[in-house]
Amino acid sequence: MASSNNNNNNTAPDTQSATQTQHTVGWSQIESQPVENIIWGRLYAKNLKIKSLDLSADEFKAGRNETNDLCISKDHLPDKILSRISKVHFQIQKDTEDLQSPTYIVDKSRNGTFVNGHLIGIEKKMILKDDDVIALSHPTYKALVYKDMTPSEAKGLPKEIRSTYYFGKKLGSGACGVVHLVYDTKTCTPYAMKHVVKNLLAECSKPKILNDPQRVMNEVNIMKNLEHPCVIKMHDIVNKADSVFMVLEFMKGGDLLNRIIQNKYLPERTCKLFFLQICHAVKYLHAKDITHRDLKPDNILLENDDEETLLKVSDFGLSKFVQKDSVMRTLCGTPLYVAPEVLLTGGRGSYTRKVDIWSLGVVLFTMLSGTLPFSDEYGSPATEQIKRGRFSFRHRSWKSVSAPAKKLIFEILTVDPNTRPAIDDILNSTWLRDAEVIRKAEKLMNVRLSGTKKPSTSDIENNNEKIFIEPPKKRQRTK
Repeated sequence: MASSNNNNNNTAPDTQSATQTQHTVGWSQIESQPVENIIWGRLYAKNLKIKSLDLSADEFKAGRNETNDLCISKDHLPDKILSRISKVHFQIQKDTEDLQSPTYIVDKSRNGTFVNGHLIGIEKKMILKDDDVIALSHPTYKALVYKDMTPSEAKGLPKEIRSTYYFGKKLGSGACGVVHLVYDTKTCTPYAMKHVVKNLLAECSKPKILNDPQRVMNEVNIMKNLEHPCVIKMHDIVNKADSVFMVLEFMKGGDLLNRIIQNKYLPERTCKLFFLQICHAVKYLHAKDITHRDLKPDNILLENDDEETLLKVSDFGLSKFVQKDSVMRTLCGTPLYVAPEVLLTGGRGSYTRKVDIWSLGVVLFTMLSGTLPFSDEYGSPATEQIKRGRFSFRHRSWKSVSAPAKKLIFEILTVDPNTRPAIDDILNSTWLRDAEVIRKAEKLMNVRLSGTKKPSTSDIENNNEKIFIEPPKKRQRTK
């Protein structure tokens, strides 16, 4: 329901200070009101002769029809323009249960509804932002100005961002980077926007490489050139002197870590499908001479909430191009997923793409059991456990995991990187040579997977037999 504002000033405020005051007052009103009366927006008159209207319902209709929230009549417009106004000319929609969600304007008129001079199009919609001008029947007839009365974190952002995207809720944050849900105001397409500050901040000063400007642009250059169904795609980028804004495709299913936590651990068949996709993403990156260096469940995103869904590797914050004959000498990676050679040299030694392989082993271990292979809770420092490659299948969830899966983990979590398998070795392992899972992955990825051998009869047998890594169980007496 829309209500008239008693403010004597019924036209759009002209100054920035007025805008800021209204945001502040509006939200203080919101906090003290019952939920059903929250004022989330306001319409100010421009050429339309009406008082300002407060918006609090999830739907607002305007047009000549008397049943509309705003009935436009000859008292508001000259006859020559009123004749071009439809019974329902436009509609404003808002999810009042989520005030950080966008405000949509839907064009219901054949003669057109315009936002900042841009025609929406009949039965199409756009997102309304603070100070947007709504014109009726012609772009020059500016009727109303929309004011967003909810708090926004978009203040202070570059003009390129504010003019193109609606800034929504916070999705998460990492080392020196914050991710928000944003929407293209014209197409209404949702994206994930990552904001990375280039300048060194106190909380990110150790290690200093985390916020180095060169490192930030390195992430940008890598992602702009990636094209793979299991790798997050960059849609847009705004680069400023002190920060960079990366607009990435939005994955509705959240991250793999939350999926594991919600389910305690994942079924082995699901783990195999997920792991196969992750491995193909890593294979693609390694073929491009790119080492991710921060592979972990938090950085693996899911397309939707389905049990069998597409996965994409994200957050190349610690990636860098690595030429075939070069080595990496920076101490990077999340501690519990980092390879032993990184810890052994303190970042001063030489290590290669095999660090990603180690991280894959930790990710697989975590998916299958809901636990980490290395932890300070296991009696000794986790870093010492990693350096020695000491872990065990102590959790009860391992009782239902096949021997080939455990064997693959043992092979991957090899301390010596020279004997640790390459990504093709993993893809051709007995456990991953599963025709049914490969078909499912191909359907999700919409590609024909190469580099994976077809399963043989022995593979099928081995997927069901117990091998050396588990002690033989005692025979049970028959009754």
